[in-house]
Amino acid sequence: GGLFFEGLKKPLFRLFADQTEKCRELSVSMTSRFVDLVPLDDLENILPLLLAALLGRFRVMPFPETSEELRLECLRLLSHLFATCKQRLGPFAGDIIDGVAKALTDSCPDAKKECCEITKKVATHFDGERISRAGGPLVAALLGNLRHQQWKVRRATLDCLGALLSLEAPMLDHLEEVLPSLNGLLNDRTPGVRQCLGEVLERWLLRGFTFKDPQVGTFDDDGGPCGFAKFEHRILLILLGVAADEDTEQVAPNALGALERVAAAKHEARKREAEAEWSREEARRTAQAAREAAKAGEDPDKAAANVEANPLPKTEIQVAEAYDYNSAEGLLPEPFASSGAPTPLMTTYVQLHLPSVLPQALANLTQWTSDIRGAAARLLRVVLVIANRQVAPFLDQVLVHLYKASADDEPNVASCALLCARMAGAFLDVDLVLGLVGKHLGLKVGEGGLPKGVGVEELWPQTRTGRQVTRTVQDVAANVKNFTAMSAENRRQVFAVLAHLLRPAPPALGEAEVRIVVRFLEEGAQSEELLPWIFGVIQSLLRAGSASCCAEWPRIFDLLLRMRSGDECEAAAVDVSMDELAALCGRTRRQLYEEHLSARLAELMRNAEYELWDERSANRHVLETLLRNAGAAAASHIGALVPAIARQASPEDAPVPARIDLLGSVHFLLNDEDPVLTEAVRQHSPAILSQVLIPNCTWRAGQSNNKIRKGGMVCIHSMLKRKLIAPAALNLAFADLLPILKSCLDDSWSPDNRMIACLVLTCTLSEMQAEISGEQLREVYPELLKRLDDSNDKIRVSVCEALSVFFKCLPANWSRSLFEYILRTLFVHLDDPNIEIQQGIYGVLEVAVHQDYSTFMREAQIAAGKSTHPRMCEELARLADSLRKACAVEGDEGVEEAAMD
Repeated sequence: GGLFFEGLKKPLFRLFADQTEKCRELSVSMTSRFVDLVPLDDLENILPLLLAALLGRFRVMPFPETSEELRLECLRLLSHLFATCKQRLGPFAGDIIDGVAKALTDSCPDAKKECCEITKKVATHFDGERISRAGGPLVAALLGNLRHQQWKVRRATLDCLGALLSLEAPMLDHLEEVLPSLNGLLNDRTPGVRQCLGEVLERWLLRGFTFKDPQVGTFDDDGGPCGFAKFEHRILLILLGVAADEDTEQVAPNALGALERVAAAKHEARKREAEAEWSREEARRTAQAAREAAKAGEDPDKAAANVEANPLPKTEIQVAEAYDYNSAEGLLPEPFASSGAPTPLMTTYVQLHLPSVLPQALANLTQWTSDIRGAAARLLRVVLVIANRQVAPFLDQVLVHLYKASADDEPNVASCALLCARMAGAFLDVDLVLGLVGKHLGLKVGEGGLPKGVGVEELWPQTRTGRQVTRTVQDVAANVKNFTAMSAENRRQVFAVLAHLLRPAPPALGEAEVRIVVRFLEEGAQSEELLPWIFGVIQSLLRAGSASCCAEWPRIFDLLLRMRSGDECEAAAVDVSMDELAALCGRTRRQLYEEHLSARLAELMRNAEYELWDERSANRHVLETLLRNAGAAAASHIGALVPAIARQASPEDAPVPARIDLLGSVHFLLNDEDPVLTEAVRQHSPAILSQVLIPNCTWRAGQSNNKIRKGGMVCIHSMLKRKLIAPAALNLAFADLLPILKSCLDDSWSPDNRMIACLVLTCTLSEMQAEISGEQLREVYPELLKRLDDSNDKIRVSVCEALSVFFKCLPANWSRSLFEYILRTLFVHLDDPNIEIQQGIYGVLEVAVHQDYSTFMREAQIAAGKSTHPRMCEELARLADSLRKACAVEGDEGVEEAAMD
């Protein structure tokens, strides 16, 4: 090291520009070795000289270094300097970024990939503001490499762009120029690049949720989104495009998982924003109350304490209601069919951006290239699956675009559009769908007796010359609301889509809906060229309307006769539809179920509470079908069903499939919304709990028994959540229930069992607040404290809710030593690295403070001296002190009033 500093460094660095290639090669190699040998402080002193010589080899265009191999070695030396010096290279950020931007134009693919690695180190070790100021040329050079012929270069470039723009300042300053280039990557020929695109978009969204909204001046405020918010919907649109990728085995599932994680992060961010807004509002109310009290000559602290004692209700973050995708069975495309249906959080997140995302997807359905239209059709399919019922406000424009796409020259686009129509019919209310279709068919007569509106030809003008089609692309959003199918071609498109909107999924169409559809068909049947498409709608109507078609069978049969008499439709197919209509004109399904329930239930229940049904018997399947479809008619039979179900689901000798099926039936009864059935279940809930659920929740060896136990606990949770059992009855069963809860809470092999046990215990304590005793609480608290050390963070968050309810149940004179022990444990967990756990524990402690102000304040003060978050402990101590003083003031006032009396 000394020899290097005394005499070698300057000659060595000058050799970087030597005319002889071998000398340049050796000088770079020797420098790389000296970097490892020289102390870091000494190396920092020579960085200006070293970087000037090193960057000079590739910072000027054309490159002074003519050898590709040596330029690559120089870049590796620069990367090595990053690994050694890290943040010490910060003062030279501008020069380094400029040099890397120039080096990215090197024709050598390895040099480009090395530059990408250096760029990621730049993002790691340099300040974001400095990168943003100097990063314009670097971003431009990276965007140029996104079109490189080698997929590894494109992927490396995309990856380093993801790292670079994960910093706040570079993202906000340069994302505008990057996003258009990312749209082109949706059609990249290499799946690895498209998969990397999804990962990068996920990273940006997750990072963007952590950014604070920038301050905008009055004169710069245009009323639109600012900061990350103005890019969020555009990033989401590209991520949805990746989720709609043709590669449904690798690219699309990964993007869908990324979207689910992003949706969960967005939900947490919205909750944090709502909490912060609530805190600010509370602070404003407290300050205002203090000021008003001071003006009135009253005690400001007392006024502030009164406001704090009556806080405003917290705003609940609205989450889309979970949609039962079983009604769309067979319609979900990949990757949903294999990866699972969208979660409510994902639906909520996409719903937030539907006004921005959906119009872009619909507009691309009518673009002039088949690739763009095909990608848009796949994107619309994904958006519809995720949004489900939330797409209702946009159904008008969705249907109009589907009409056009259903007649696309490209078969893939047309079939995808019809699949979208089937999904819209399954997801949305039939009244909404039929109302819009009626409007589009022009059934409302305007002035002059003719339908008014804009047709497909006016929305999307096109001319055909031989095999050549010329399309005019224009913004049609304003005219979509005025669309009316006036020509035969337009009506053919509407009926083609309507045939797929009427999907045979429960619930079946009502008679009123059937009547409306028949009216549509009669209007359309006036044109013979539309008969094949009218017939397609009739076939769908018979499957979707089922027995409801019977009231309108003369009109439907008349339409079928019209088709049977002509050559437009196949005679055999029309005959089949006539047979189907005849079969439907018997009795309704509902009547059959009710009659079967009255006649068959007594036979099913004969000796069922004593004799076990054979495993192959269909009795339990028949019983389940009757219960699920009979509705309120089953209410009067619940008392007789309970002992029979208890026997057939007995853990001692009943087969596993029978126990699972019967627990499913019990779960249905507990969750059915019918008021009559609910009241009947409430009357017999103690028997259901003690005879059916508790025996099946008792621990037994075997994986099957573990699943049954989980199912039983889910049923108990439903019972408690819907308040179907009285607190007194629950208290009587608590002695039997508590050992089961302890066992489930200690189930090391099943996190699900531990989680559902936490939920059941929370509901149990909540229901038994007035009934539970101090001794029972002594048995509960150790199990709750154990779960604070659970390996699953979701369980730890859940047990925080249980602890909050636990403290609400404590009697006034409960054991002080146990209270102190619990508080010490909670204060230890207040230092948990997981922010969500910290918040949960903090909420528990806020509830616990009301048990004993003095003890709590003393424990909080002790914990503050040991905690890594003393501020939180001090806040809790101040809370306890303020509550104690407020209590003392109230006590003094009470004494004074008594003395005056």
